[in-house]
Amino acid sequence: TKGALGRPLHLRKYQTCQASGSPRLHPPIHRETPMQTETYDYLLQWTGDLHAIIADRLEEALTPETDQRTRWLMEYIAGHERELAATVRRYREQAAEAASRTWLYEHIGEDVPPNSRWVLHFDGLDAEQISTKVFELHGQLIEVYTSMKGRAPIPAAVELMDNMLTLEEGATRRLAEQCGRLNEL
Repeated sequence: TKGALGRPLHLRKYQTCQASGSPRLHPPIHRETPMQTETYDYLLQWTGDLHAIIADRLEEALTPETDQRTRWLMEYIAGHERELAATVRRYREQAAEAASRTWLYEHIGEDVPPNSRWVLHFDGLDAEQISTKVFELHGQLIEVYTSMKGRAPIPAAVELMDNMLTLEEGATRRLAEQCGRLNEL
């Protein structure tokens, strides 16, 4: 499978814990570190963090010199990403324990952001470049959830991945509509 940036999404086998029925403790999430998914819950946590990182980087890139059109776009997308991060948190809280604690039999390779070689910034970019970068990230998330939905081992996990895929696709459509409206101004 190829990612939105044309790079391959490396899916590798991941071994399940045979000794216990519950997932082991996860290492703390470090922003902009590689995704090391072990359970579906961890995948959701990683997704929420990614949306928050996008919002943070957009807000950090705003300067007094940012033109009005680009400022509107950055502010809109940052708010949109914060809403998505909050929605993903709610999905995590509401997910059935069977689905969220289910082990992923495969995990995402290092080509999906954020990873140790990946630095996200929007400094000095115009509205078109920002839109392109954000849509590439959303495209990669959609690919991740499409892939994970097809690999989910239990119906509850399939439903969770389907809900996340629907969320990401809907959010991307809304973002595209708003970006289109901004371009009409």
